[in-house]
Amino acid sequence: MRRSNPLEGRKRRGNRLLAWAVALTLVWLALASRVHVNASWSDGAWGYLVLPLPGAPGRGESVVFEPLEAVGSPVPYLKTVHGLPGDRVEVDGNRRVRVNGKVLGIAKTHARDGRPLKITRPGVIPPDRYYVHADHADSHDSRYAEIGLVAREQILGRALALPDIPWLGLEGSLAGRGEEQP
Repeated sequence: MRRSNPLEGRKRRGNRLLAWAVALTLVWLALASRVHVNASWSDGAWGYLVLPLPGAPGRGESVVFEPLEAVGSPVPYLKTVHGLPGDRVEVDGNRRVRVNGKVLGIAKTHARDGRPLKITRPGVIPPDRYYVHADHADSHDSRYAEIGLVAREQILGRALALPDIPWLGLEGSLAGRGEEQP
């Protein structure tokens, strides 16, 4: 008759606990997070995992947010936070937009569909508002008044780019060129 080793029993219990912890973490992530398909051709990822954002976003973090209803977007936007509360937004005569002196981009006068674009208002970013921006020249972001400074309550969470899965046809942007504003 073989005797059981108490050390093996503890090891098995530890492995089971670890497996349960991993499983519960994955269930929590699945329930608390969402996958968003990239509706923009200006970004290279096919989709993003949106994780809960328990506090305020930090500079350089990718976030997904709901644009204001007036924008008329059926999908949330993905941008990078470039301006935090207390930072200064400046706009010069050539429509260059700066945050704390750093040029982030040039605001266009008209969208690709021909509608005029009003530029964002310069000033100090108030509490619970964020300047969000994407590097693409045609990005519809805080450079424009209709997006403006994004309120914390509009932010759905932190965004992590999902890896390409070529055998499922999930690689690069899934949107056709011309779908993002402006």
